[in-house]
Amino acid sequence: MIKFRLIYLVLALTCLIQSCNDSDNDINEDITISISDFTINIDENPNAGLYLGIVEATTSQGSIHFSITQQTPSQAIEINPISGEINVLTESLFDYETNPTITGIVKASNSGVSESANITINLNDINEVVDDYNLLAASNLGEVFEIGNNTGIIEKIGQIKRENDNSILSTNNLISSEDKIYCIEYVYNPSPTNNLLVFDRHNGTSQIIPLTIPSSINGDERGIIALTWYNNNLIGVLAENVLISNLPKHLIHIDLDDNSITELGITFKEDKITSMIKIDSKLYISTWGEGFLDIDLANKSVNNVSYINGSRLAKINDSELGMMEAISGYMNGARPAMMNLPNLTVTDNSSEEVYGLVTVFGNSIYENQIYLNLVSNNDLYLGIMKTNFETNTSSIVEINSTSVDRNLIILDTTD
Repeated sequence: MIKFRLIYLVLALTCLIQSCNDSDNDINEDITISISDFTINIDENPNAGLYLGIVEATTSQGSIHFSITQQTPSQAIEINPISGEINVLTESLFDYETNPTITGIVKASNSGVSESANITINLNDINEVVDDYNLLAASNLGEVFEIGNNTGIIEKIGQIKRENDNSILSTNNLISSEDKIYCIEYVYNPSPTNNLLVFDRHNGTSQIIPLTIPSSINGDERGIIALTWYNNNLIGVLAENVLISNLPKHLIHIDLDDNSITELGITFKEDKITSMIKIDSKLYISTWGEGFLDIDLANKSVNNVSYINGSRLAKINDSELGMMEAISGYMNGARPAMMNLPNLTVTDNSSEEVYGLVTVFGNSIYENQIYLNLVSNNDLYLGIMKTNFETNTSSIVEINSTSVDRNLIILDTTD
């Protein structure tokens, strides 16, 4: 009797299982899914996470689960498994030159039933801004930067070592060769000392070289307040007292082989020196409101051209300089101009625009027929001003940072 009951129980369970399977099959047979191909055109170089759209899919009952089963290139996009939203996953893959079209296959599933559709993302080729060279810049904190000349991308690439980390460097004293950046640190240790700071552009190392001021130059607070190149060495302006106005300023020669200083026997009293450049036997010094100094190093004469004031001298050729001419009525307001050296005249090349100089001190450069400066105004934290003296036009490339210290000047190019 027990045997027959067991056989009956097994048969009953078998029928129940079969009935459940038949029921499931009936349910699956009732589920249908409809899904459409997804196609979109977008500009190349989107941001990661950018919403691209939703895969359109419906089901007769229940809900759909979305998944990407294939994509080329891999990891380009992602999909929300519930909503079907497609987003950019890896922004670097959305480059027209590399992947003009991104493709994939999306699967919509529901209770074992699934349908697939194609994903096609066509990229639009856009005119990308690229840098044909980088600018070398340095700040009064000794920071060294590269700045893309067309993109405005700024990157700190080094730090000029100072004896005192709190020292503020005059941008008048920042100059560069192909290999090194030179500047002067004025520090007390305990008496006033002028350190020559040398930064190697190739390996980022620094030297701190204390300079010995000639005893023939009087003064309690003697400080070098400007530098420029002088036959592969340096020429400097030495103030007898950096704290007191209208005292003599002495031209000195700094030999970079032994770091010795020689007095050149030329003095003047102008205080607001903004930039300095040497061409042949002439030294040209700009000031902010105290005229333009035309100094003959051979006959040791100083000529002050009172009607020329400004900053950011840059050599165009042996007879012309670019400069930012000071504009009265504006705080550090200036505009680009060209100076004719033989007759000491200035031609306004600004189309009447006035730009702000965060620091009026320091030189600039002339590169590829363009005069370059770092400027600022109420709407611009910091930007590269490019002046074409042939067309008398200027354009601005905005620096892509609002946190970098703006007291910096352009020294050179890096490539």
